[in-house]
Amino acid sequence: MIYSDRLRDVMGERQISQAELARRVGVSQQTIAKLFQGASSGSRYLHRIARELGTTPAYLEGEVDDPNEDAPVPPAADSESREMMEHFGHLAPADRRALLQIARSMAGGGTPSDTVHAPSRGYRGEEKNPGLGGDQG
Repeated sequence: MIYSDRLRDVMGERQISQAELARRVGVSQQTIAKLFQGASSGSRYLHRIARELGTTPAYLEGEVDDPNEDAPVPPAADSESREMMEHFGHLAPADRRALLQIARSMAGGGTPSDTVHAPSRGYRGEEKNPGLGGDQG
């Protein structure tokens, strides 16, 4: 059984809203609201909830009193970065190269890289016909 007061306290300390926690865990906001209000006694997503809050299922269930005891190390990346990596892994190699080039260009602070703007390659890395476009003299 999840102790709703503990859930509420940890969410407050971490400044995470019900909607944000639901998004990170991959459940509806209503699911989190039920746990938050004590209307639901448990969740099959308890481990994900605890991980996102930087605590343990044992703490949320009242088995231990220290929210940090055996808590997992917080993820190195935020939820959006992890989601981006998950989607990136499902892309075709040419699409991965294209997206990486776009990211490099955007992260460059307005200084376009040679990789992104190389005249002999398209945005997916395919060879362009060097006789088309550009200066013809």
